Amino acid sequence: MTEFEKQKIHSEVFWSQVEKSWPDTYVADKREIVLGEKIEVCVVLCPLYSPGKLDESTLMLPPASIKDSRVANKVNAYMTTIYAMNGYLSGLGGQMHLNMVFANKGVLFAGKHGPVQEKALLHHKDVYTEAWNRFGRLNKIGIEFSDYDDWGVKFPVFVDPKATVPTDLQEVLGIKYLPESKMIAQLNTYFGKNIIDNKKNRHTVERTLSMGVDYNAAFWLIAGYLAFDDNIANIVGPTGIYIAAERFEPLFGIAKFTESLKGLTRVQLKA
Repeated sequence: MTEFEKQKIHSEVFWSQVEKSWPDTYVADKREIVLGEKIEVCVVLCPLYSPGKLDESTLMLPPASIKDSRVANKVNAYMTTIYAMNGYLSGLGGQMHLNMVFANKGVLFAGKHGPVQEKALLHHKDVYTEAWNRFGRLNKIGIEFSDYDDWGVKFPVFVDPKATVPTDLQEVLGIKYLPESKMIAQLNTYFGKNIIDNKKNRHTVERTLSMGVDYNAAFWLIAGYLAFDDNIANIVGPTGIYIAAERFEPLFGIAKFTESLKGLTRVQLKA
């Protein structure tokens, strides 16, 4: 058996183990796993939201714990999947390095915010840091923490999902004036991007709107992802892995709006 054939078999087994580690897992653009390699992994951690609907989002106030948050299942999915990945990779003489990024901008918060919410965000990052450092020590995984500020993300810290789209974007018209096309045009204007207005991208917007959120909430939700997603490929490199957990499956499609993520291996966990 050639080295290429061995690598192919190891890769197939590795990704099979990953997909079995958590229900409803899909791996996009699977890359080959090389024996003994070090894999860079990026995970974005959202704030500890209180249980409830997306458009009524509020933050858990200190003292807050992961298990009481609506994102607790996401964290469980991340840890379960990373544990499985690391176990198999270690058996091949390899190792993982986790890049944990706390999303301290684009925080969905319905209503007025103030110092209490700002303090809660700092506490949430501390809670995550303690939990993941403990996980890293137990599993011998190197972990590096950062947040959106560290990556120079330019976006409001808090966003009311019920807030209207910025005034200067309201007159932007998309092709055929479809709501989906209009939103793509507005996102392009807001970020200076070039998201193509095609059937696939319009479908992603359409599916986001079908989650039960209105147009404004969908805009801010998608914009919150786009504000950071360009950084992920730079963090992990072209051979790295991005792991994302979402309650709503349509949100995975937003990654395809970012050119650098289209070819990057993405582990998608429904959680």
